[in-house]
Amino acid sequence: MLPPDWMQQLNTFKDRDDRYEAKVDFVGAAGTHFRIIASLSRVRMDSFSVILMAILPENPEFRLLRYDGSNHNHTNHVEDNRILRQPHIHRATQRYQEAQRQLPPDGYAEPTDRYQDLPGAWECFSADLNLRYPEGPQTLKLPMLFRRE
Repeated sequence: MLPPDWMQQLNTFKDRDDRYEAKVDFVGAAGTHFRIIASLSRVRMDSFSVILMAILPENPEFRLLRYDGSNHNHTNHVEDNRILRQPHIHRATQRYQEAQRQLPPDGYAEPTDRYQDLPGAWECFSADLNLRYPEGPQTLKLPMLFRRE
């Protein structure tokens, strides 16, 4: 369940160098603290991310999921395969956490054709995580960067 002020949090964009960034902090059903970060390049519409992080005492920004745009290639280093300029979804895996090399826990990704832009990534992210909105089903009141208009 997202907090009652989730929309206000998402509407509070920060200008980070060449990106817009917004975050939403919330507590899951089991009491775990989470953060969602959404970012979009000011110049490249295919450069975006929607990220779910667990906020843990031992790892305060542990990335669990990341829905990325098609602006870059991605290499799965353990499997030694590449995703070429296609939207892809990163997932934290035990395999990457236990890798002998210093790999990010969410270094594994799979290509997807479920979205092509930030609004689509938000819709997939929201559905995959079964996000619940305090006012009922998600409305079109999302900030402009998250809407298709």
